[in-house]
Amino acid sequence: MAAGLRCVAAVAAAVVIADEVRDYTGYDFKAYRNEFGKEYSEDELSVRQATFEDNLAKVIEHNKAYQAGEETWWAAVNDLTDWNEEEFATLRSTKYNPSTHPTVKLTATAAAPNAASMDWRTKNVVSKVKNQGGCGSCWAFSATESVESAYSIASGKPVLDLAPQTYVNCVKNPGSCGGTGGCEGATMELAFNMTVQTGIALESTLPYAGRDEKCTAYKAAVKVTGYVKNPVNDAAALETAVAQKGPQSITVAASSWQLYGGGIFKGCSRKFFGNNVLDHGVQLVGYTADYWIVRNSWGPGWGEKGYIRLTRSVDNQTFIDKSPTDGVACKPYPKQQTVGGECGILFDTSYPTGATSATEDEDIIFEHDHQAPIVV
Repeated sequence: MAAGLRCVAAVAAAVVIADEVRDYTGYDFKAYRNEFGKEYSEDELSVRQATFEDNLAKVIEHNKAYQAGEETWWAAVNDLTDWNEEEFATLRSTKYNPSTHPTVKLTATAAAPNAASMDWRTKNVVSKVKNQGGCGSCWAFSATESVESAYSIASGKPVLDLAPQTYVNCVKNPGSCGGTGGCEGATMELAFNMTVQTGIALESTLPYAGRDEKCTAYKAAVKVTGYVKNPVNDAAALETAVAQKGPQSITVAASSWQLYGGGIFKGCSRKFFGNNVLDHGVQLVGYTADYWIVRNSWGPGWGEKGYIRLTRSVDNQTFIDKSPTDGVACKPYPKQQTVGGECGILFDTSYPTGATSATEDEDIIFEHDHQAPIVV
């Protein structure tokens, strides 16, 4: 199996983010509740306020360092600022599982070099930023987004809005890879494999529910013929895959991303902002010489309109994930694993192949006691 995770409309030009840090002087819990429309029960009010105030202090402290030139990214208050560490962990739930799938290394040549920069959003093959809500379905969103892009690139047609709920409902996970399925986690590779067998529906026919639901018959819109794994911890190969093939599904360590507001992120191993435990599935949509362009699934209100830029200054460095049991759901569990790049971005990356339109009137249903789908 592969990376496991329990866990703005496409633009026609490169996204430029204003380098502005918000002044939170005088900002308090009441202002936060009003801004984000937060409502709490009487029992949780004081706990939420304490969590918010702790995170606000982190935002202010970090932004002082940013304004002093000591950091390359700034923090911001957002819809997740009142979430504690345990809640934020369930949102990520992207548990990595060592893959036995063969890898393919793509190499740029002097005759056919990679572009100096690439942003697939400018080519209108990236759908709007999605929001997984409180369900640990990041793996399903990552897979859905990469299938959307692969189909648009292959067909030359406008990007479709496909349904991650297809995977949440119907991906079978008998080995508990990345979790137990649905909102409790699975892997992008399991989703790609299901897309080979039975396809994925349109969002309009299977709307996202943000919770586990029964797998019932659905009309497939897109199918694929398989998927490709890129070599582990190889920045050049990953860049070439993005340049030549399109957006990639990737696994990252995102415990440090909760309060990200903008800028070039560097800090998975520093201060109070996280670690290098792989735990979240997202989509890589481009690169420059200085950073990777990564699309998240926490809505357009997070980060840079739903995106984060990860520094490439550590592409040639590796870090130790000391808690693989927190991110690896299939045995045997390694004691540790070596991940490359900022937030481990280079470790586990893949993309679907052979994306085509599914048979128009083919409905799919799973027999729940079996792994194989039945076409009706």
